[in-house]
Amino acid sequence: MESTDQTNPARPAIDLRVLIIEDSKIEATFTANLLNKNGYAVVHDRVETEEDMVAALEEHKWDIIISDYQMPDFDGMKALQVFQRYELDIPFILVSGKIGEETAVDLMKMGAHDYIMKGNTARLVPAIKSHLQDAANRRDNLRLEKRLKESEAQYRGFFEHAHIGIFRCSEYGALLDANGRLANAFGYANAQSFMKDVEFLRPEIHDSNTRNAHTVQLIELAKESETCESTFHRKDGSILEVKINVWAIQEDPEKPVYLEGVIEDITEQKAMERKLREIEELHESLIDLTSNL
Repeated sequence: MESTDQTNPARPAIDLRVLIIEDSKIEATFTANLLNKNGYAVVHDRVETEEDMVAALEEHKWDIIISDYQMPDFDGMKALQVFQRYELDIPFILVSGKIGEETAVDLMKMGAHDYIMKGNTARLVPAIKSHLQDAANRRDNLRLEKRLKESEAQYRGFFEHAHIGIFRCSEYGALLDANGRLANAFGYANAQSFMKDVEFLRPEIHDSNTRNAHTVQLIELAKESETCESTFHRKDGSILEVKINVWAIQEDPEKPVYLEGVIEDITEQKAMERKLREIEELHESLIDLTSNL
């Protein structure tokens, strides 16, 4: 493997590992020197047989492959077929002085990233830079996609196993997603059956003065951005008392708002509070009664 770094020391060069499939040492050196003069610190290896190409691919990591199309014992078509066996996401560029347009099109369909006529140095370097950038963009997209999937899996794990009811709704309250904890609170065995039966979430707020209840839209609660107490009706018709907090999310200005929220079942707690108040009131009544004796 040869290093031919001739770049300007005032400007940091980009490291580039190039596998050159070429039967001419002069052509291979010319290509490496051309890249060095255009901002790359090139480390390259030259091979001209299938065996040497396979060894180079298995022993080293490459950023790009540049292959001559016509060689005495090995050609660009065979080199492309070897390249495809390794499923590498790096540019494979063919160069040749003699090739028909139909053959060039077929090679591109087979997976070659570009075809350049030998001697067309004005196009070679820009093409290499463009394909290297495309490959880098694909790798970045794959990394982002992987991170997104991991984040989604982590969120889904939290969503499913949280010890509090969690939901996602449209702006108008149409139920889009719910976890098992919320389904159980409403009297359902699982989230699937809950979402099959319940189309909208419609909390009822009780007026502290009149004791009357009125239905509110979730978007109204999201605007208040505060936890409040409300009630729902369970599957069997009984009252579910909850603490609910709702917030609005808009990931893209061109997409509609959706709502997320949490619901905590406080039915037992409220029942105990009422029982305690009854006992306290009874106790006060007894005190008043005995004090008048």
